[in-house]
Amino acid sequence: MAACTSGVCVEVLRLTTAVVSCGFLLIVTLQVVQISGSDSDSDEWEAFFLCRQCGHEVAKATDFIRQTSTLSLHQRNDTILGVDNVLLQRFKNPQGREFELITTRHADVNKAEQAFTEHSWFPAYSWRIATCPHCKAHLGWSFEPQGHKDGIEDDEEIFYGLILAHLIHQEYADSLLMMPKMYGR
Repeated sequence: MAACTSGVCVEVLRLTTAVVSCGFLLIVTLQVVQISGSDSDSDEWEAFFLCRQCGHEVAKATDFIRQTSTLSLHQRNDTILGVDNVLLQRFKNPQGREFELITTRHADVNKAEQAFTEHSWFPAYSWRIATCPHCKAHLGWSFEPQGHKDGIEDDEEIFYGLILAHLIHQEYADSLLMMPKMYGR
């Protein structure tokens, strides 16, 4: 290699380093764009309702169904978890407590063993109390046709009425920041 007597070699070395750095940044940027923009990532992410008490994933937005009841006090449609026209229904139990329910095809809950037919909000359906499998909070009810064979295992005839106030949107929960409490300042 010939010795450089002028600043030309230094300038060539500086430009070569800059080009290599830019090329590296371009490759890294393209890889990040490719990873974040791939179809598999968008398919894997789904919006969830979580248990408000412990954060357990209870129901997916793709499981919402429109199971209407003539016994509801009030019905309305809303956008929930990015899904338009989700049916919300308000019911009152025999003790006078009101609940706003969203109905789903599936839910990750524990169902009580005993099914009840009396006071059902969905005529011709029996109900079971549904609780969070993690913290045991009351999340709603499962409904099955009266005389259904088992009711504990999910099938196409069973649906869930989940109490909206006992759930929290996954994105909202992810946005919460936990800050330490300041005492005695």
